[in-house]
Formats: sequence, C-alpha cells, structure tokens
Amino acid sequence: MYSQCSVFSCNMYGEFCYTTCHLEKQELHSPSFILLFCLAATDLVVGLICQPFFVAYHIAELMGNFNVYCVLRTIQSISGYTTTGVSLATLSGISVDRLLALTLHLRYNELVTVRRILTMMFVVWIVSITTVLLRFWISNWIIIPGLVLMLTFLVTALSTLKVFQIVRRHQRQIRQLEQSVQINTVNVLKCRKSSVTVLYVYGFLLIFYIPLCLTIFVEALTGYTTRVKITYDYVTTFVFINSFLNPLVYCWRIGEIRRAVKSTLRINYRFNDEVSTFESRTL
Repeated sequence: MYSQCSVFSCNMYGEFCYTTCHLEKQELHSPSFILLFCLAATDLVVGLICQPFFVAYHIAELMGNFNVYCVLRTIQSISGYTTTGVSLATLSGISVDRLLALTLHLRYNELVTVRRILTMMFVVWIVSITTVLLRFWISNWIIIPGLVLMLTFLVTALSTLKVFQIVRRHQRQIRQLEQSVQINTVNVLKCRKSSVTVLYVYGFLLIFYIPLCLTIFVEALTGYTTRVKITYDYVTTFVFINSFLNPLVYCWRIGEIRRAVKSTLRINYRFNDEVSTFESRTL
C-alpha cells in the first residue's frame, strides 16, 4: 500500500510537469509533440484512475466489503486495459509519424495536422474502451490483448526499421549534398533520434508488462489461486512504475522537452520563492 502511494506521488508529479510544459510552450504544439502529449496524458490517467482504484479496492477487501471490492476492481481492470491499449497504439502512431516525416517531405505538414492527430487519438480511445468492454461477452477475450500487443509491436518495429534505412541511405549521400540541404540532414537525424526514443519507451513498456503477462498466463493454467492473487499485486505495482519512467525518458532523449521542463520548474521555483518572501514580510 505504501509503495503504491509513493509510485502514485512520483507519477503524478512527473506527468503534471510534463503535460504543463506541453500546454504552455508553443514550440511543443506540433503534431509530433502532440502525440507525445497524448502518451503522457494516458500515463496521467493511469495516475488519476488506475492507481487510486487499485489502492481503493485493496482497502475495501481489507474491510470485508466485497460488493464495493468487486465494483472497484472491475473499474481498475477496465481502466488499466484501456490505457495500456491506448499507450501501445500511440507508440505505434509516433513511429509511423516519424516515418511519414521522412517520406512525405513537404507534404507532411499538409497531411499530418494537429486536428487529425487529435481526431485519431479520440478514435483510439473509443476503440480501446469498446474492445475492453467486450470482455464481458467474449469468453476467450484475453486473446485480443495479445493480438494487439503483437500488431503494435510489428508496426513500431517495421516503421523504426524503415526510418533507420532512410537515415543510413541519407548519410551515405551527405558528402554529395550542398550546403543548402544541410537543414534537411538535421531533420533526418532528429527523426532517427525520435525513433530511438520510441524504442526506449516501448522497451521499458515490454520490460514492465512482461511479469503481468506471465501472471495472466499462469492464471489461465492454474486458476485464480492465492499465489496468483498476491503476484498480481506486485506485478501491477511494477506496471505503474512504467508510467513514472516515461517522462524521464522524454526529458533525457528530447532536448526541446528537457529545456521546456527546466524552464517550467524554474518559473515555479521562482514563484514559490516570491510567495514565501511576501508571506515572511507580512508576518
């Protein structure tokens, strides 16, 4: 319980700082950064809904109120599967976006707009929620998350591989490029770095979700035993840590976000310092 509260606090602070930077900084309002914002917003939902309901249904269980326990656990399960599906789809979307930025060239800004990105994310949320609700009517529903995981992994891997192929081909031609094209070279390298960032985020997601997947597999073989129940508590906490790590990866890998976060924290620190000074003078 205490570990959940610690993870919840860290997750909320990190996601709040990150989403605040996106809303305040105009340079982070491009389609590519909007996708990252949507991914961070999904992690924020994990902190606002999944983690509190996880703690709440454990409290209800300890108090012996099993009707409330069942309701809270159902809500936590639905929200958990939904946010996982949205995160996987968003990561695939980021990979495809980087590939489109390299292949469409000047048409990219015309075809990939913020409005279309937001519309796509709205559809992703609706589809994810609908798919999760189908578990109440489909007996072998657990197969669907497995297929989603494989599909998103395939899209992310193929898109990233294609990006690296384009970058490698571009680097072979660098010596033949004129000075006026060097700006495009910088953009290509940025796309490559963004693709590597997606791989880091996706890699962390797989690492933190593999124990949960193994637990689900064991439950399918042995049933919902006491050991499986206890294991679920540990692996779920492990999954929540992933949401906290994502903003750290963004700040580490993406310079624009790192500078924006530093600027926001600096402003907040300065504001708090001024408030403290004012209060000390009025006392």
